[in-house]
Amino acid sequence: MAKKNVRKIGKKMKKSEAKKWVKRYQKENPDATFGWLYGDDILETLLKYKGCEGIWFFKGINDDGEERLVLFPADEDGNILNKKMKSLGAAVKSSLRDNNFDDPADNGSPCPPNCPGFGS
Repeated sequence: MAKKNVRKIGKKMKKSEAKKWVKRYQKENPDATFGWLYGDDILETLLKYKGCEGIWFFKGINDDGEERLVLFPADEDGNILNKKMKSLGAAVKSSLRDNNFDDPADNGSPCPPNCPGFGS
């Protein structure tokens, strides 16, 4: 990746625009997985990985054929921090238990069926 300030990638957006984008996607892709929820434990675990400046979110397909997100910590240049990672699809099974931060993460809660309401 080209040199850039990875910590500054992304920005806040207006809630009304965000809702419009999500609703449009859901309307145009009614059979798709709309999103995944991740808890702060796993996100903080990845962010604590030595040299982590951001998190990559990749789509993948698990062994049951389900679409999933796989999260990887990224360095300051946007490269995946993978020197000790076991495999692309490995989950962070023990990282919260023993501070072993060398695996990517998955197992978010998918929507559907676990979807939030967007209200107005």
